[in-house]
Amino acid sequence: MKLQKISAGACALTITALLAGSAALAQPGFGRPAMRQQMRTRLFDELKLSDTQRSDVQNIFASGRQAIAPLAQQLREKQAALRDSVNGGAFDETAVRAQAQQIADLQAQVIVARAQIRNQFLGVLTDDQKARLSELRAERMQRFQEWRQQHSAGGTQS
Repeated sequence: MKLQKISAGACALTITALLAGSAALAQPGFGRPAMRQQMRTRLFDELKLSDTQRSDVQNIFASGRQAIAPLAQQLREKQAALRDSVNGGAFDETAVRAQAQQIADLQAQVIVARAQIRNQFLGVLTDDQKARLSELRAERMQRFQEWRQQHSAGGTQS
């Protein structure tokens, strides 16, 4: 009996992690076009992209959004179905595992699609632009780490 409770708890944690991990992607309002455009313009300026590069990258991102949109929709639907099945009545571990696997498969497809987009994007950049992009990412990560330390649960700073 205790093992079943532990197993059910572990399964619930797994489901929660799956749902939380893809929540940002699955939210309909995530990544509003105006905000994306502003961030993209700033990045293009920082990388000093030529007009041709800007056009190529915009086309890559647009086709990428078109490829990911149906996957994101399917992911939202599968997550809603999982929430409904978990919240309604008797617990069926086999059904929950099957739904969790479907969600994981869709998440894998999204990850692969994003990696393909990133690879195409990097293919447009010069070596100097790639180096600058790495610098910008490192700066962003540093700012995030500083923010995280300031806003951590205990307020402790290392």
